[in-house]
Order: sequence, then C-alpha cells, then structure tokens
Amino acid sequence: MPGALARHARVAASRGETGRVSPSRPRAILTGLALVPVLAWSLFPIYWIATASLKTELSLYAKPPEWLFAPVLDNYRRVLTNIPFLQYVSNSLVVAIGTTLGSLVLGVLAGYGFARFRFRGSDAVRFLVLVTRMAPRMALVVPYYLMMQKLGLLDTYTGLLVAYVSFALPFSIWLLIGFFADVPLEIEEAAMIDGCGRLGVLLRVVIPIVAPGLVVAAIFAFLVSWNEFLFALILSGVRAKTLPVVIAGLSTDVGPLYGDMSAAAVMVMAPNIVMTLVLQRYLVKGLTLGAVKG
Repeated sequence: MPGALARHARVAASRGETGRVSPSRPRAILTGLALVPVLAWSLFPIYWIATASLKTELSLYAKPPEWLFAPVLDNYRRVLTNIPFLQYVSNSLVVAIGTTLGSLVLGVLAGYGFARFRFRGSDAVRFLVLVTRMAPRMALVVPYYLMMQKLGLLDTYTGLLVAYVSFALPFSIWLLIGFFADVPLEIEEAAMIDGCGRLGVLLRVVIPIVAPGLVVAAIFAFLVSWNEFLFALILSGVRAKTLPVVIAGLSTDVGPLYGDMSAAAVMVMAPNIVMTLVLQRYLVKGLTLGAVKG
C-alpha cells in the first residue's frame, strides 16, 4: 500500500494543472539522446589519444585498427626517460600559474574600476580592451618577438608571462565587469560606513560575492597559457620551453612518434581535466551567472 501511494504521488507530481503528463521528461530524454552523437564526436579524439598512448608501434599501425589490445606503458616510459619531461612540466606550471595570478589581479582591478567609476573616454577604453582580444595572434608574432628581443626577455619566464597575460587579460576584464556591476552599491556603502576603505570593500566584500566569476577567469587564463603553442615556440628556446612545444618536437625526420606524442598529450591534458572536474560546480555557476550579468 505505501508503495502504491508513492507511485500515485509521483504520477500526480508529473501532471500539470490540466491533468496531463508534463512533457518535460520526454523532452529531456530526447535532448539527451540527441546529445549522445555530439558527445561521442567530441570524446573520440580523447579516446583515440588515450588508447594510442597504451599501444605498441605495431598496434598503432595495424590495419584494421585493433580495438582490443594488451595495454603497455612503454610510451610513457620513453617520454619520461628520453627527454627532461618533468622540467618542461615545471616550466609550463610556472608560466600557467603566473599567467593565472597576473590576469586575475589585473582583471579584478581593471574590471572593478570600469564597473564602478565613469570617466571621460571610459567606453572607448573598454572598447580598446576588447579590440586587443580581436587581434589575430599571427599578426602579433613579429612585434612581440622584437619587443622581447630588445628587452632581453627571449627564452625567459617573464617574456612568456607578459605575452600570455596580455592574451588572457581582455577576457578577464570583460567577464568581471559584468559581475562587479551586478553587486549592489548598497552593500559597498554599508561596508564603508562600518569603516572599510575602497580596497577593503573590494577584498573583503566584493570579491567573495563574485568568486564564481573569478573561477571562470582563472580557468580560462590557465588553459590559455597551458595549451598555447605559437608564442611558446617563438619566444622560448631551451630554458623556458613548455609542453606543447615539446610534443611538437616528438615529430622527427623519420616521422611522428605517435605513441610518444600520445603519451605526452595525455599527461598534458590530465591537469586540465582534473581542474575542470574539481571546479565544475563553480565553473557552471560562473558561466550561468555571467550570461545574465550587466
């Protein structure tokens, strides 16, 4: 009897005011089924790289492809022993973390300033920030190279940080402007009445409120610097070489080392995947709120 009552309650809850079954559940099922091929299309390259990293050279070139095989770790062993891979991981981490922190600090200050202070030409300055985001990367290669050469910053962490922060900063500023603008002024005024200065209000009151936006900006900045290839190739040599350049270097004169490249690619993707999964709740919340800000 209790089971029958529970089923009756669930059926009643699924009905609308007209007494008909709500179409939301069938629509959700159809939407999920429609997304299955899209998801499979998106995940297949990751699956291929992951399986290729566990195959031998013979299995990689087998025709037809071997879907069932005995996994081996030889590719990972070669990558970790034949090249100073961990040193390049350290280089990428230093550059990615530095870019994330730099773009967040500057993005918070600039975004809060644009959201709270109006001055002559502020709209033009905001548009100029957006224009820098639109500039094609290839057109910036020569100017950046000449600038870093004049400053003696080629093959240094500082040179890469300057370039990557300039790439990530426009997005961070525009994203955070919307979040800061949505914070009620009354909250800041109340904090100032209690004795907080402008900087104290920003650090103690405003930043905790816009934390989801900071997470989105941080993830974007990290991914920009972690995955970037073109400027890492041009501006770095041996000391500041990052992982994308190392992976490209595994293509030799006799042909690409697909097994080694796949193993290195899996290790490069791992931090991105782990970070996204750990911060998924904040990422979704930040993107959802950011879509309706400003």
